[in-house]
Amino acid sequence: MIAKIKIIKSRLATPVVMNILWLSLDKVFKLAVGLIVGIWVARYLGPNQWGELNYVLAFVTITATVAKLGMDGFLVKEILEDPLQKNEILGTSFLMRLVIIPVLFGSVLIYFKILDLNSDYYWLLAFLSFNLFITPFDLIDLDFQSRLQSKLTVVAKNIAYVLGALFRVYLLISNKSLLWFAAAMGFEAALSYILLTILYQRNNNIFQWTFNSELARKILKTGWPFTLASLAVILYMRLDQVMLGSMVDETQLGYFSSAIKISDVFLFLPMAVSSSYLPTLIEAKKTGWELFIRKNQFFINWMMRISVVFAILVTIFSDLIIQQLFGTEYMPASGILVIHIWSLIPIFLGVATSHYLVIENLQKFSLYRTLIGLIFNVLLNLYLIPRYAAFGAALATTISQLIASVFSMALFNQTRILFNMQLKSITMLFNFR
Repeated sequence: MIAKIKIIKSRLATPVVMNILWLSLDKVFKLAVGLIVGIWVARYLGPNQWGELNYVLAFVTITATVAKLGMDGFLVKEILEDPLQKNEILGTSFLMRLVIIPVLFGSVLIYFKILDLNSDYYWLLAFLSFNLFITPFDLIDLDFQSRLQSKLTVVAKNIAYVLGALFRVYLLISNKSLLWFAAAMGFEAALSYILLTILYQRNNNIFQWTFNSELARKILKTGWPFTLASLAVILYMRLDQVMLGSMVDETQLGYFSSAIKISDVFLFLPMAVSSSYLPTLIEAKKTGWELFIRKNQFFINWMMRISVVFAILVTIFSDLIIQQLFGTEYMPASGILVIHIWSLIPIFLGVATSHYLVIENLQKFSLYRTLIGLIFNVLLNLYLIPRYAAFGAALATTISQLIASVFSMALFNQTRILFNMQLKSITMLFNFR
C-alpha cells in the first residue's frame, strides 16, 4: 500500500502535472473570488449597467485578443523547438504587438463615434483599455509556460486579483458609480503585469529581448492562420454581446452576460491542461506516430467526459445558480444559461484538437474552422436575436461552436482524423480503459 502511494506521488510530482495544478489553482481561486465579488458587482449595478460594462468590455476583449496576434501556442512551440532564439522570438513578438495596439484602439473609438454613444462609454473604454495596452507583457507568461513555471504567473496575477477585488469591495461599500468599477478593472490589469515583470526580472532580463525583422516576417508568414483564427474565435465568442447590445438593449445583454459568466468559469480546465500538455504531445510525436495519436485521443476523451458532466450539472441546477448568485432580478438568465452551457462541449473538443494542428503544421485549418464558425454565428445572430433576444444569442453561440469545432473537421482530408477522434470520444464516455 505504501509503495503504491509513493508511485502515485511520484507521478503527480511531474512538471506537467504540477504546472496543470498551478494553472488550475489560479482559475479556481479567481472563480471563488469572482463568484463573491464579481456577482456582488452585478447585483449592485443591475442588468442595465451590468450590460453597459460588458458591452464595452467585449470590445476590449476582442481588441486585446487581436493584439496578441493569436500566436500564443505557436510561440510556445517555437521557443520549445529553438530555446537559443528565445529572446529574439519574445522581443520580435513584443514589438509587433506594440505596433498594432494604437490601430485597434483607434478602430474602437471610430466605431463608438459612428454609433453616437454618450460620453460614459468613452470613459468606460479609457479605463478598461489598460487590459489592451499591457498585452505585450503577456509574452512573459509564454516564457514561463515553455519552462513549465506557470506558478510565477499565478502568483503575480492572483496578488493583483486580490487587491483588485478588495478595491471593488470598497467601491461597493462606498456606493460608487459604474466608472469606478471600470477603473478598478484597469488597475488590476496594470498591476498584474507590473508584478509579473518584477518576478521575471529576478532570473531573466526583459531588456535582452531583441527585434529581428527576418524573424518577424517568418512569424507572420507561418503564424498568420493562427492570427486570423484567433480573431475569428474571439469574434464568435464575444460578437454576440456586441450584436445583442447594438440590436436589442443593455438589459438583455446584462442577462446574457450573467449566463455566460457562469459558462466561462468552466473554461479554465481545458486551457490549463492544454497549455501544460503541449510539451507532452511534442515529445510523443518525436517518439512515434502511434504514441502521438494515442496521447491525442486520451486528451480528447477526457475533455468530452468533463464537458458533458459540467453541462448536465448546470442544466439541472440553472434556476438555483442564477437565483442564489445574481438574485431574482436576473432570473431570465436561467433559460439563457441552459442553452449556452452546452457550448462547453464543442469548446472543450476544439481546445483538445488545437495542438494537433500546431504540431502537424496544419495551422490553416484552425483558420478554416473558426471562419466557418464565425460566419454561422453572425448569420444565426442576425436571424435569432431580433426574434428571441438573449436566448437567440445563446442558441447561435452553441450551434456555431458545434459546427466550428466538430463538424468542420469532417470537411478536410487532413483533419478528418480529428473528427473521427471526436466521434470516438462519445463512445468512450464510460470506457476508461
